[in-house]
Amino acid sequence: MAYHNPEGMSDLTDSKCFTKKNKEQAVRQLFRNYGFTEIETPCLEYFDMYYGENEYVSQKDIFKLIDKTGNLLVLRPDMTVPACRVAATKIRYEALPYKLSYIAKCFRADEFGGGKQREFTQCGAEIIGSDNPYYDALVIKLAVSTAKRVGINDISIQIGQVEFFNGLAKEASLTQKESEIISKMIDSKDSFGISEFLEGRKIDKDIYNHLTAITGYFGDKSLIDRLLETKLNLRSKQALNNLKQILDILDKMGLSGYVTVDLSMVKKLGYYTGMIFNGNTYQMGFPILAGGRYDNLAEKMGKKLEATGFSLSLEMAIKALERQGQVEELPVMPAIVSFSESMRDYVLSVTKDIEEDKNIQVLPDSDDLERYMKERNISRMARCIAPNHVIIRSNGKTEITDFAKWRALWNI
Repeated sequence: MAYHNPEGMSDLTDSKCFTKKNKEQAVRQLFRNYGFTEIETPCLEYFDMYYGENEYVSQKDIFKLIDKTGNLLVLRPDMTVPACRVAATKIRYEALPYKLSYIAKCFRADEFGGGKQREFTQCGAEIIGSDNPYYDALVIKLAVSTAKRVGINDISIQIGQVEFFNGLAKEASLTQKESEIISKMIDSKDSFGISEFLEGRKIDKDIYNHLTAITGYFGDKSLIDRLLETKLNLRSKQALNNLKQILDILDKMGLSGYVTVDLSMVKKLGYYTGMIFNGNTYQMGFPILAGGRYDNLAEKMGKKLEATGFSLSLEMAIKALERQGQVEELPVMPAIVSFSESMRDYVLSVTKDIEEDKNIQVLPDSDDLERYMKERNISRMARCIAPNHVIIRSNGKTEITDFAKWRALWNI
């Protein structure tokens, strides 16, 4: 029998669990401050939610199972699709947009190692019901704030626009399959492979040049201005103008220093329709957060709702902090009052509500108490051995007194 974890899944104890829960609470409060309402959805979703007409997540990345009635289910690989389902089917507010947040476990079968886990916590927010570019900028602002709230102060954002590439692909008459092949080459920065793939095709020279150079379309807002002066179709130009609007708003928000334009970004998730972005920090080889606009997802669930959002992988953020040397210690635990067998009734009679009122824990005395105190980062302890013999340990110092004086000293 295996008494260890499945690959890519971890137990959390002591300081690691405290650190994670502490950061979850900090993020939860941040989302509330921004006016988001938290949702909770089942870990299991129907397979068709992710793999109906469109494949939103690669099937090799998911855990699948069958229920007793024969329905094919998946452990949710992300929270964006469930959040969209909730918005389209459960929320009855008439005024838009819906601002939904979550802190939830997700599962990917093919992702672990280097900080990635098969079971991971997504902290995210979705703004559903508006195509206003202000909300795209707001989502990026919140993403930066979330990274900072968990301790990542050097977060850098790369922003792109999927419709820029889609416009180029349409102008080059690429099929969906061909577009996917080139997308993978762009993602791996294989400009030579793109040139070889397009060789011999009848493609406008300017469009060809864009497709073979797109892996290097990286820079500031001036990149967009230069590209707008080149030959592009309306779809690609609209994508660039949309990106320019978002960057202008981010500039007014004081966030320009965090953001870089990267038009070579190609998302694995199939529901993005516009602006997309990643968030990176040093000591990590892949993004700790990601997001973008997905205007068609809710419509497939019965309600036309434009949307934009992001999520941060909390485990990857914490791993980044560990690699950067920012390791949190255990909190200062409640002080200890212990009693010998002969002192039990004396101690219990004066400590009835002490745990809640004084942040003090009451324990039977034992030979392990000194080690117990040290291992759990406890700074104070009073061992009540006899009415005239109470041993007080406090911040490395030891004092021996009697029961009455100890009560006065600790105000008990």
